[in-house]
Amino acid sequence: MEKGIKSKAQVKRLRRFALGCLAGVAGVWAVCAIGFRVNGTDSEPIGIYWAISKAPAKGDFVFALPPAQPIFKLAKERGYLAPGPGPAGTCGLIKQVAALSGDRVTIGVQGVQVNGVLLKNSAPRPADEAGRPLRAYELSDYALRSEEVLLMSDYNPASFDGRYFGPLSKTTIQSVIVPVITWK
Repeated sequence: MEKGIKSKAQVKRLRRFALGCLAGVAGVWAVCAIGFRVNGTDSEPIGIYWAISKAPAKGDFVFALPPAQPIFKLAKERGYLAPGPGPAGTCGLIKQVAALSGDRVTIGVQGVQVNGVLLKNSAPRPADEAGRPLRAYELSDYALRSEEVLLMSDYNPASFDGRYFGPLSKTTIQSVIVPVITWK
């Protein structure tokens, strides 16, 4: 056989591989469409979560799609967020709702305060693990509007969360999620 021409067996194997890849992608899409969410980052416990039909409340885990804002473009470029199909060109975030409409939020060097209470593990870091500067979002006794939420992680002090991007629109929240299986 000439170089570059494949045998029938090679072509069959390549077709099976391509069909397997397509089936895998379709399977992942189907599982996500019915409500499974997977967290593979350290911001919240790694594991599998299930989307439920419920209005977000303080303390709930949520799956949110970051909006197309410069801070999320920077997060993608630096590898804080994986590339994905969301409006910012990233995958979704799994965070906890720390504040809702009417809550008063302050973000400063000591951390994030909601209604005067300092949140655990919320102090902004001056630089990321690669030594690149990080800039905290600045707020002083700001009352969240009816369409705003503050998404945070008290699980990991190095989380990329509201301390860097501030309040987001409630419309970024795709669903409230509950842990199914988590580890770490």
